[in-house]
Amino acid sequence: MHKEIESYLSHLLPLLADKGIELVSQQEIAYGIQLRLCRGTDKANINLYYSEKKGLSRVLGAPRDSALKLELQNLLLGDVPNVAFAGFHNWHRWIGSDECGKGDYFGPLVGSAFYLEADQAPGLKALGVQDSKHLNDIRIGQIAKNIYLKYPNQASCIVLKPARYNELIADFKRQGLNLNDLLAWVHEKVILELYAKKKQTEGVVVDQFTKTQKVKHRLHGRQPGLAVAEHTSGERDLAVAAASILARYQFLEAMKIQSRKYKFEFPKGAGPAVIKAGKEFVKLHPHTLLPEVAKIHFKTSLSVIDPKQTGSR
Repeated sequence: MHKEIESYLSHLLPLLADKGIELVSQQEIAYGIQLRLCRGTDKANINLYYSEKKGLSRVLGAPRDSALKLELQNLLLGDVPNVAFAGFHNWHRWIGSDECGKGDYFGPLVGSAFYLEADQAPGLKALGVQDSKHLNDIRIGQIAKNIYLKYPNQASCIVLKPARYNELIADFKRQGLNLNDLLAWVHEKVILELYAKKKQTEGVVVDQFTKTQKVKHRLHGRQPGLAVAEHTSGERDLAVAAASILARYQFLEAMKIQSRKYKFEFPKGAGPAVIKAGKEFVKLHPHTLLPEVAKIHFKTSLSVIDPKQTGSR
């Protein structure tokens, strides 16, 4: 399986699970992989292909009257709609936020926010802005650099490297909180940093990651009058799509730096290839260095670290 498909799956599968869509099976096909999905009696297939020329391609197969088909089209295949705010709101000046890296064992957690004025939408679309999950890493870099160049002072970002991430998640857990609370904290940080410079903002759109709308609660504690909309498939909003690209770009850049520092190729995601790489890393380095490169609270750590190395049973 090509690493770009593997990376895409690391984002896709948790989204499907959140929507109650079951992965029945997956099998390799020419130039890609086929996923067989179902929800109740509703069934669908997704073929994922990758080529250096075209990047990642997705082909959805399902009965015409399938409700699952429409939802998958919006989730997987939907480009940024003609309306920049995707029907989520009718603001003319707003902030979108997204995060990257929460499902990746290696590397940082990144949060990013982008401020958008409605008349800037055509320019962003011309750059190719859409949900970052539909773009390969090369296009992510190209588009992100153009966003920074053409829209200065309209973005904020936080990169939690693994060591800092591990400190924070441990602190949150001591308080009886969880990963979703940490994600909400990250969104709050980048949104308020940008809002401080863009007081004309009418509202905020967040790519929803929990039904309890933790970001809205945190923001209303700091800015009670700020309108907040949390939506699944939030990247259909153009500001969120731009934020998703910037977050992904910063994640990829941090991964490059981490790889150069340790002279080691860190794969994305949290699958078998990641476990294999983790085992190789702790062979080459003391296991005490793992928190410098990985999110150690992942169950992946149980497969990576030999209990004999830590003295645990």
